[in-house]
Amino acid sequence: IDGTLPGNLELEEIGGEANAEALAETIRVPGAFAILAISGGRLLAVRDVVGQKPLYYGEDMDGIVAFASLRKALTKIGITNINPVKPGQLLAVSKRGSSTVADRSLTRPKKIRVSEHEASARLRELLVDSLGDGVRKDSALAFSGGLDSTLVAQAAKENDLRPELITVGLKGQPELDHARTVSKQLDLDLTVRELSEAEVLDALPDVVQTIESSDSTLVGVSVPLYFACEVAEEMGIECLLAGQLSDELFAGYGRFDNLAAKKKLRQAREEVWNSVLAASANDFEPGDKLAVSHRLELRCPFAFLPLVEYALRLPISLKLRLVGSKVVRKHILRRLAYDWKLPEDVVNRPKKAVQYSSGVQKILLKEAKRRKMTVGSLLESLC
Repeated sequence: IDGTLPGNLELEEIGGEANAEALAETIRVPGAFAILAISGGRLLAVRDVVGQKPLYYGEDMDGIVAFASLRKALTKIGITNINPVKPGQLLAVSKRGSSTVADRSLTRPKKIRVSEHEASARLRELLVDSLGDGVRKDSALAFSGGLDSTLVAQAAKENDLRPELITVGLKGQPELDHARTVSKQLDLDLTVRELSEAEVLDALPDVVQTIESSDSTLVGVSVPLYFACEVAEEMGIECLLAGQLSDELFAGYGRFDNLAAKKKLRQAREEVWNSVLAASANDFEPGDKLAVSHRLELRCPFAFLPLVEYALRLPISLKLRLVGSKVVRKHILRRLAYDWKLPEDVVNRPKKAVQYSSGVQKILLKEAKRRKMTVGSLLESLC
């Protein structure tokens, strides 16, 4: 078992086809987990519905199927055709081969009619609930002072938690001072890790090999999290909170601007759905690998299943707003921050991707130029 096992799941009771089906029903509950279990001569493999914990499988030349939480573990035993277990999917492997016993993955929901006030209130309840079960008192939070991490910090406070805030960035980045200001307004302790250019470059090989990817966007996002994990480990903390999945659920990426400006809201809603489905590979798998490599549990409140399912049902008009010629992304989260009486510079702060706000992307571009390479080629050379 990797991750947080749902409290109502009894693995020793699994046995036979009917109980395997019951397992598939049971695992559609909030949690971050990947499970391998032996039952009735079969190996059962399943992941949580959102896909927060990685689990891969493949078959070697002799027909032996193997599972692992890291791709390289399978590569080392000669498996080259490696696939992720689909989130919410229950696979069974026996001498007769492998098959999908059941699929309880996310399904496209019907949108609901709800007022802005009602949506804000319900999201507040769900975000608070997401931190109400099993989160350690001595947790930390990867913190930028932006909308997502500040909402998580406030939800933690409502659960009588006081996470240590950890901010990472290149020396001199203005976002560091912003994080300091917001942490004081929240009355939470903050640890700032100011990075040098040399530290970022020295960490790149470890980051690339840990997340098992040289994709420039994934690496750029992962470097700040790598150092946040390092700080948390040094402090003896075992659980790190993060704001992952907010941008996917609430249309936070820059690519939504053009769709909103052209009033292509149906297409924007489709893009939200596709982004959520892709988050397992693009957000959770790299993040979990970094956390585990630093002996940490990564908890992502926005990936709380009831919150995910509710957010997917919200009208796109609550996520994207066109005010004059300006597109406001994550509108309903800004309304929640306003209702929660969070600082105005948090409520109205424009989204800036962490690889840019931390200064990491600037270092990657500079180093690639120095070596007369593209950023992609630079990172590929580190694999």
